[in-house]
Amino acid sequence: MKGKLYGIGAGPGDPELLTIKAVNAIHKCSVIAAPKAGAGEGTALSIISKYLHGKQLLECRLSMDKDINKRKEARTTAAGEIMKYLDDGKQVGFITLGDPTTYSTYMYLHEIIASKGYEAEIIPGVTSYAAAAAAFGTALCEGGEPLTIIPAAHSESTDKLLDYPGNKVIMKSGENLLNVLGMLKERGYGDKVRIASRVTMDAQRLYKNIAEYEQSPEPGYFTLAILKNL
Repeated sequence: MKGKLYGIGAGPGDPELLTIKAVNAIHKCSVIAAPKAGAGEGTALSIISKYLHGKQLLECRLSMDKDINKRKEARTTAAGEIMKYLDDGKQVGFITLGDPTTYSTYMYLHEIIASKGYEAEIIPGVTSYAAAAAAFGTALCEGGEPLTIIPAAHSESTDKLLDYPGNKVIMKSGENLLNVLGMLKERGYGDKVRIASRVTMDAQRLYKNIAEYEQSPEPGYFTLAILKNL
């Protein structure tokens, strides 16, 4: 009998934000897979470290190259490695930071493996922006307010997206965050933007506005911004 693949969301950083369903899925798996390329993979494994005893680790070398063909090749290779364990009847858990369905490399592997007839289940996780809103004590959206999630480092239309009505989450911005914050300041949103770095982690920092953030900026993979466009 073939094994089953679990795409497991580890949440934003605090191990206490692992869901019971995620922990149960980890217990079922003899193999834990994680991406080798890109930021966040080490953090995802550290979140579940107390559950890794006796587990076999599989590092999936996923490419972040701008060439889409190279990225696809790496995904196909990684999916093949996982399917070998599934063919041996082993349960495999692919661990990912945050939620598997939100800007996660896992979904590419899920689609490949599921299309080959293997059983695959997604275990949702707490997203970093949900955790950041909770840390600030603010709602992401209320009533009929829309919410736009903007991957600022990868979108050529960031400027247009910032003009959409409603609230915004700016994530995956990397070093481009300061440019995006500049756009928000030009629109008069300086005091309406809250910025979180490493939310729920030991080094968490929360900034109540852009001016405060600019005094000690921390751009990078683990930093996001929330705009309450009231």
